[in-house]
Amino acid sequence: MKLKDIFKLLLVLFVFNPFLISCKEKQKKTVKNFTNEKIVEQNSKINTDFLVYSEKDQSKSDYTQNILRGRMTLGHEVSSFSPCGDNNEFWILAGEEFYELYYNLTKNKEPYSPIFVSIEIIDKGKSEDGFAADYESTYEVVNILEARNVSDIDCE
Repeated sequence: MKLKDIFKLLLVLFVFNPFLISCKEKQKKTVKNFTNEKIVEQNSKINTDFLVYSEKDQSKSDYTQNILRGRMTLGHEVSSFSPCGDNNEFWILAGEEFYELYYNLTKNKEPYSPIFVSIEIIDKGKSEDGFAADYESTYEVVNILEARNVSDIDCE
């Protein structure tokens, strides 16, 4: 008797399963279409008369490139540069090769050990968010002219 009940249940599932699946697919399409229509409706309500976001309206050629010498420190949440003769610290943006160079020079030293660098930079201006906002300005490294361990005669 139990085997007969199981057989009936399986038969019912096989008969109604395609119907249930087709209902579910129709529901998904309805939700997808509703969502896309809602997004289009919301986007059409946005006022586009003013600029919402701009990374930088200036190209690299609009910035002044400088060559600076000083101490640079990299680490977790730190990317700072202190030029010779200046008490300010600047946030550094640099390519992967610059980080590799730093870590090769400091691999047997304490974390956050500075190195001496001579770099060509572009001053990108003060950042308004993130860790860089705590620094005077943000410098993008264009070229590494010199990188070595710190010595007593670095900024003379």
